[in-house]
Amino acid sequence: MANVFDYIKWRGDLTFEQSPMNEIDALIFCELSYIFFDGIVPEDPNEGYITLAEAAEIFFERNAGQEEISLGEIVPKEIVTLFRMTAASKRFSKIPLSHFVNIIDDETVEQFSAISFYPDDETVFVAYRGTDDTITGWREDFRMAFLTPVPAQKRAEEYLLKASEDAKNIYVAGHSKGGNLALWAAMNASDEIAERIEKVYNFDGPGFLDDVWESELYERVAGKISTVIPTGSVVGLLLKYDKNYRVTKSSAKGYLHQHDALTWEVEGVEFVCDEDVAPEVKRAHEVVGKWIYSMEPDERRAFVEGFFDILCSTSAKTVTDLAANRSTVIKAFSNIEPETRQALMSGVKFFLGEGKSAISESIRELLKKKSDEEKPTEKKPETPKPDKKLKKAVAKKKKYKRRRNSVACRMQREAIYKAKKSIKK
Repeated sequence: MANVFDYIKWRGDLTFEQSPMNEIDALIFCELSYIFFDGIVPEDPNEGYITLAEAAEIFFERNAGQEEISLGEIVPKEIVTLFRMTAASKRFSKIPLSHFVNIIDDETVEQFSAISFYPDDETVFVAYRGTDDTITGWREDFRMAFLTPVPAQKRAEEYLLKASEDAKNIYVAGHSKGGNLALWAAMNASDEIAERIEKVYNFDGPGFLDDVWESELYERVAGKISTVIPTGSVVGLLLKYDKNYRVTKSSAKGYLHQHDALTWEVEGVEFVCDEDVAPEVKRAHEVVGKWIYSMEPDERRAFVEGFFDILCSTSAKTVTDLAANRSTVIKAFSNIEPETRQALMSGVKFFLGEGKSAISESIRELLKKKSDEEKPTEKKPETPKPDKKLKKAVAKKKKYKRRRNSVACRMQREAIYKAKKSIKK
């Protein structure tokens, strides 16, 4: 089945004037937001713009000689290929880029990044980056379970205000955490900005701590929101999420890998739809939801902060660092302080409080069932049919052996009988 790469090959020779923006274009912009544009794309729009092709030229020159350009442990490396393809296409190459912001603040626990694309003189496309490779980014994500708004959500709101100053048409979008930021920024925008928003794209972004889906802020932009999640959505159904979602099929093996939007199936200018999220995925999310909301906010805070305090004690800054030093991580967990241990044990206790059977069943199905189903079944080797002549020969040999044994047994019995008779005499 086709994906975004096939879409670029098919539609890449048409400009946005010839073929209007669609949801596949929106996803491509969101995926490109993961590229390291630091020092390439101007931070302030007043400093000017740089085209996508020019940005790509600088980026690949900067990384020349590398066998494989990595964007981090959890970011798909294929995004670099996507960048190269879009930069070489007529549709994307001349699009101006500006207002690139990338903030990692360990003290305030904030990870925020966004970039603006300008498909035409009257339009701005704001793309918020999802969670990157940093532990700070993951810590901020987990804080969404007890804190609203987190620093990145506030920053997203401020960014949209500045990015939309001169734009007649506004598109707001993001993948993963970026989708959550896009929703937050659009819902909290002023009435004047909200009116100029054409579309809000949320690609498998998590929900919110509180149920905002019946609020007036949501109602203002509800008709402009497009939420797309894969069949095996692990992220998009976290916390309290938008029930008005569409499900797309993914070519990824295993539900966890379907969060990678480059695996989503595409047909024409739309995603290939599925009926709904997989049943076992829904059951697992129900269990996780009960676990989160069964704890008081202070208990959630203690659990999250305790867990990430342990990770930070390893001096690792990124998930890549953790993956490279697993022994250090194990040691850190074995040396945790009593207070932190208590917080973690309380969280585990709440998690198991809904019943071990329900937990184990849901999580097992979520993580293993899909991959087990997709494993190729090994065919048992067929037993070769024996040759007819060989079969007759074997049967004849067995018959002779039985006959020989029977004769020997009869002779043995006769010998024993004669011996006993002679003894009696």
